[in-house]
Amino acid sequence: MKYKILITLILGFIITSVIYFSVDDSKLSLLALGDGISTGMTAYHVEGYNFNDYLIDYLNEQDKLETYYKYFNESEETTNNLLNKINNNTFNVEQKYRIKHAIKEADITTIAIGMDELNNYALKNYLSTSKINEFINKYQEIVTKIKSLNNKKIFMIGLYSTSIINSNKINKINLELKNICESNNIIFIDIQRIIEEKGFFLLPKNYYINYKGQKYIFEKIKKFL
Repeated sequence: MKYKILITLILGFIITSVIYFSVDDSKLSLLALGDGISTGMTAYHVEGYNFNDYLIDYLNEQDKLETYYKYFNESEETTNNLLNKINNNTFNVEQKYRIKHAIKEADITTIAIGMDELNNYALKNYLSTSKINEFINKYQEIVTKIKSLNNKKIFMIGLYSTSIINSNKINKINLELKNICESNNIIFIDIQRIIEEKGFFLLPKNYYINYKGQKYIFEKIKKFL
């Protein structure tokens, strides 16, 4: 009986030790890709707090942040420009990293692109099905490139309708983006309802959101963390 008790205690100790040491307490790296929504551009053409900043704060509070690759996103970014960055393995002077290195190393990647590209285009041209398909195809190429380098957690931020692009077109675009996400094991963050909150916008006809709107996006992401 004593031997059985001793063996049980030893086994319990071993199992507990294995569980304890197998717990992943490693820190995480975040990569932010995208346009003005990703950088926190506001209606007054000044970059403010963005959803990536809120995500960084959250990770820091958990003592989980290792690296923030933040200089590969920029206001007015387009899918074509981002694709070229990846294909050319762009070097970032501030952090001394190439974009493919950042993509490979990132435990969390956020992609928010399309609001600048499509709205800027629609201001001067008719946003045709052909142009939308071109955008979707470029987006698919970007995702394919990223997935070939990284199989970790990736968040794709959807689009929302504006005074320039109506909800019908945005809903169709978001549906295509969701399909891309489902096919590539990417988390799609639907933010179309952001337009229902007037307090998220500083100017009625400007599509850029303020820090409250940015926090709304972060909260949507946080649910998947």
